[in-house]
Amino acid sequence: MAANLDVEFRQRVFDAVRLILPRLLGRNIPAIADSTELRGQLGLRSASTLELLLELEDSLEIEIDVEQIGQGNMNTVGDLTDFVARHSTKD
Repeated sequence: MAANLDVEFRQRVFDAVRLILPRLLGRNIPAIADSTELRGQLGLRSASTLELLLELEDSLEIEIDVEQIGQGNMNTVGDLTDFVARHSTKD
């Protein structure tokens, strides 16, 4: 599965997540890493997760296949980043 992961695009997704999350949550988040838990550490809820995905689509000019999202894709920032990098297409 790692073979179909564009490492450069994944980094762009990760960088976008790091920029969007503090604004979305309305607070400074000093260190966002792949292991940062979206719900546990950041308190991200379903509505804010959807908003994050929509903002990622806008900022990266992509479409994310949300029908493929499972709970396992949303545990950590790294999970989300990998999912978006693998399940998105250019607008």
